Amino acid sequence: MKPIEVACYCLIASAFMLGGLLFSNIRGSLLEQEAKADMVVSRENFTVMTARTRANEEAVFVLNNITNRLLIYRMNVARNELELVANEDISRQFGLAGGGGGGGGTRPGRQPR
Repeated sequence: MKPIEVACYCLIASAFMLGGLLFSNIRGSLLEQEAKADMVVSRENFTVMTARTRANEEAVFVLNNITNRLLIYRMNVARNELELVANEDISRQFGLAGGGGGGGGTRPGRQPR
């Protein structure tokens, strides 16, 4: 076997190894994104879920099924408090309340549209 053939076989073998590592890494990151049932709690008229919103940050999503409001809270570690990030009217978002779709909800410091 010539040295050039050995080099070609080594390159092919390393390409397969790198492809396998890439595939397992992509597959692993996709599996991490799956929702887990233990992250969601649904009782009476409320559904509460936690989710990662950014690196090292999680938010709590609270859905009030009576008022069709989605409240999103984020932990402010520096101030050691839970702050309201968004207060959305889901019926307006999906056009369920006697009008067209679209429209935004209210956020702290903003007036409803």
